[in-house]
Amino acid sequence: MKSIFFRRKIYIFLVTIIIALSCGLSSFSEETGKTTPLETIRQYRSILETATDPTEIANAHYSIGYALEELGRETEATAEYLKIIINYPDAYVANKKAEQRLSKLYSGFSEKSKELIGKSGELGGQKNPTIFFAYIKSLYENYRNLGQYDKALNVLEKLYDMDPQNTSYLIDMGEIYLYAYTDIDKAMFHFNKAIEMEPNNQKAYVDIGRAFEKKGDYENAIKAYAKAADISPASPWAIYGLRRADGIRMAKDRMLIKDWYFIGPFDNSDEKGLERPFSPEENVDTSASYKGKGDASVSWFRPFGYDSSGYVDLDLLFKPSDYMTVYALTYVYSPRKRQVQLRIGSETGIKVWLNDKEVFYQNISKPATVDSDVATGELKEGWNKILVKVSSTWGLCGYYFRVSDLKSNQFEDLIFDPLKNDTRVKNIYRKFVREKRFRLTRIATVYTIAVSILLLGLYFMISNIYYKIKINRMKEDFISSVSHELKTPISAIKMLTETLKRGKVKQEQRKEQYYDMIVRESDRLTRFINKILDFAKLEKRGRIFYFESTDVTELAKTAIDIFRDEIQDPKLALNLVAGKEHILADIDKDAILQVIFNLVDNAYKYSKEEKDITVEVSDNRENAYIKIIDKGLGMPKGDIERIFDKFYRIERDIIKGTKGSGLGLAFVKSIIDA
Repeated sequence: MKSIFFRRKIYIFLVTIIIALSCGLSSFSEETGKTTPLETIRQYRSILETATDPTEIANAHYSIGYALEELGRETEATAEYLKIIINYPDAYVANKKAEQRLSKLYSGFSEKSKELIGKSGELGGQKNPTIFFAYIKSLYENYRNLGQYDKALNVLEKLYDMDPQNTSYLIDMGEIYLYAYTDIDKAMFHFNKAIEMEPNNQKAYVDIGRAFEKKGDYENAIKAYAKAADISPASPWAIYGLRRADGIRMAKDRMLIKDWYFIGPFDNSDEKGLERPFSPEENVDTSASYKGKGDASVSWFRPFGYDSSGYVDLDLLFKPSDYMTVYALTYVYSPRKRQVQLRIGSETGIKVWLNDKEVFYQNISKPATVDSDVATGELKEGWNKILVKVSSTWGLCGYYFRVSDLKSNQFEDLIFDPLKNDTRVKNIYRKFVREKRFRLTRIATVYTIAVSILLLGLYFMISNIYYKIKINRMKEDFISSVSHELKTPISAIKMLTETLKRGKVKQEQRKEQYYDMIVRESDRLTRFINKILDFAKLEKRGRIFYFESTDVTELAKTAIDIFRDEIQDPKLALNLVAGKEHILADIDKDAILQVIFNLVDNAYKYSKEEKDITVEVSDNRENAYIKIIDKGLGMPKGDIERIFDKFYRIERDIIKGTKGSGLGLAFVKSIIDA
């Protein structure tokens, strides 16, 4: 072998000298010292045809790359250097030299290259460094799409070493860890590092939200999506994040179907998996096994239960996730025939069958936002079969799914059950019947009581003129207050909008102030209307409460911040006093937030000059306590027992000039009673 190799070297050397002499060459390249760049390229490509030693191959690629640089063909040179870095990492010397050449190429064109720039700005068929760096990134994307993630990460790390200010490389690395390896901690590390460098990077916040979702930390996921929206509310990333937050809220309300039978993965390497039928389509038998991806035996399995709801993340259910096709199966029981909408949000291609009839097909990958696609179908009376097929390539793989009426409203009497459990269905409908009877009885009782109270009220109104006048006054105050509360923000919004429309505001800073005032007045109007609507729901027992362990101290702080931001009164002294940094209680935090806000608002309204309000939070072994303390007007002792009555307000002379509906404290008591 040594003699053969020695003879080969002599042969190459002699051929090189002969060619050089015949061409009359007088100058030689820096690296070879023997030949022109073109001959160097031919010589080392010939070596590559037979070489097997990694170091020899790496050195050959380096020599070819250097020769290409001398010819001004820098994109091709870049490709040669990358072959060394990616494919021969153990060839240490060649790697270091290749990295040095890439760093020089990235910092700018060589002097020889600049001489070749023509009027069009082109460089030997190339244009600028951006082009060959785009080529490098295309290599990364190719490795990523082929599922060669180690190589893809290697390319990204080199790109980041050469351009450490480019946060997109960090985000791409984080996405590989998140979607290819499901290594959430490493993914979060790269996303957070990108945010440290670029605090307003919306995509990084959205990716952090997805990572929190995979961890099951939905509260922090919503915060991350909200942060992306705060940066630029109208951007596609912000809208996507907010729609995913909608999905989390829908899951909390148990509106999204997550309890399915699943089977897979089946092969999608040719990206035709959505069109190509697999065995589960022909024979849906949950007890059968089929041949899946890589000839592996796959069976139906049910990872979730009846109470599960939310986004179906197939990346957490199947490995590997590259180029796979997955089926999901469930059944829905309907007590009668009806038209429905299947509301879907899918990360990748998806097909849906209802009772073995194809009702939806979408082969275009796009971000999964809840209810982004809608298919109309008909449920028959009894059991109905829903089969979903998802085909995925690189990255995200999952979907949202729910069934609604034609106006997007949720059905109360549909029962989803992959097991088709008739006993469960009967028990649930018995419960429906009992609840319906109870509601009817309760309504009848309420109406009976209401009529009795009305008759009794009429009797007292007729017999007591003074009481009648007082009732009329309360009504007048309520109507006047509601009119004022509605007209004031509407008038402000109209005035500010007209001023902006006429172009009277020239300064951008002033325009932003006007926009902020419009948003603030709109929020004020929305809160007032919601307060009346929420009170109406409480009155009809239509509001549902969700109890969860909540930090009462933090909740009180949130209420204070919201109120202070809305009022913007420099005279207001609004303070929080907490016995502990964290006080936990099982409550509906949205309802208690409204309670605190209403009580603080009440204290503020009836504080004249000294607007000093304290929110105090404390606890003992059994209970948490919230106190709102003010230095306001106070009230007569005789009125204390009636302050929680609807529309009730104390004497006009005492509260002259203070607007109010008489619903605030009644609303507070209704929530606490509930």
